Amino acid sequence: MASYRRLGSDTSDLADWMGLLPVCLTSIPLRCLAIPGSHASFSCTVSHFNDISPDNSLLVKVLGNISCCVGRERIYQWSRTQDLSVKQQLTSGVRYFEAQVAARSRTGDFRVVCGLYGDELRSCMTEIKSFLDTHEKEVIILDINNFYNMDDILHMKLLSIITHCFDDKLCPFNTGSDVSLNSLWNQGYQVIVIYHHEIINEYDNFWPGTSINYYPPVAPVTSAELILQLEKHSENAPETKHFKCLRGIVSYSKRKCLSRLSSSRKHEISTKVTPEITTWLQEKHRENINIVIVDYMHLSNFVRHLVYQNASRGSNSTRVSLTNGEMSVPQEQVTI
Repeated sequence: MASYRRLGSDTSDLADWMGLLPVCLTSIPLRCLAIPGSHASFSCTVSHFNDISPDNSLLVKVLGNISCCVGRERIYQWSRTQDLSVKQQLTSGVRYFEAQVAARSRTGDFRVVCGLYGDELRSCMTEIKSFLDTHEKEVIILDINNFYNMDDILHMKLLSIITHCFDDKLCPFNTGSDVSLNSLWNQGYQVIVIYHHEIINEYDNFWPGTSINYYPPVAPVTSAELILQLEKHSENAPETKHFKCLRGIVSYSKRKCLSRLSSSRKHEISTKVTPEITTWLQEKHRENINIVIVDYMHLSNFVRHLVYQNASRGSNSTRVSLTNGEMSVPQEQVTI
């Protein structure tokens, strides 16, 4: 009798959703799977008690410093994009994390930044590693795409820290763009680190920034424009050997932010846009979707609805169905 793998309605199963995928999906390239991600993933660690970080514009830095604690509180409310901790995001099914990093000359460490300084990148990576140690079939893509106050020596130091943290879990770039879950599992790899700096040309264990394409490249100012662009791209996206990241985010102009300064990004933007992205995902199966990132990824069951996009994929000879909120596929009959 055929047995079934199931991804049901229990939230706990999202902690192992990759391991629960139908067998036919574990051998296709990772770039062909629908993978949930979070925008500015580690902004959950920033605090309005922390210093203003170098990723801000000069105007924001000046206003923040003039009004001291009040200014930092406003930067916090408009910069933070995630409420859940790193561990909570992992257990909720997020498998793509993006980070901006700044070196602190005062302390000599590397901090994640999002308007304000957050935790050390090392502590965020340690949480990821601890999760992977107990979820051996889950795979994480860590995209470090902006750096501040760093020269080549500091880049080498940071690359050493990343290597030491993940060790033999790191998937080398020469593994190839068609890497699948099966190929990763067979070699014990669980982490792909995309590092947007040319210095990684000298390192085998890191993937270059050219390994991923973002769309739209600039965040629209309205959700209607965003949905229009995502729809157009999902229907006409060219075949590529790279990861594809759809950015389900909207950014207001600085003038509009200032006019709503007493509010927050979450209230003005995220609680409206993330549900709209989730609804867009629910409308139909979208074969060209790979990574999708949003603010406040726990809203509107975004992660679950994106994972369900995988239900329509796989070989034509294998039935993959989504019924009653469950994704299932007959597995090969096992004869004992």
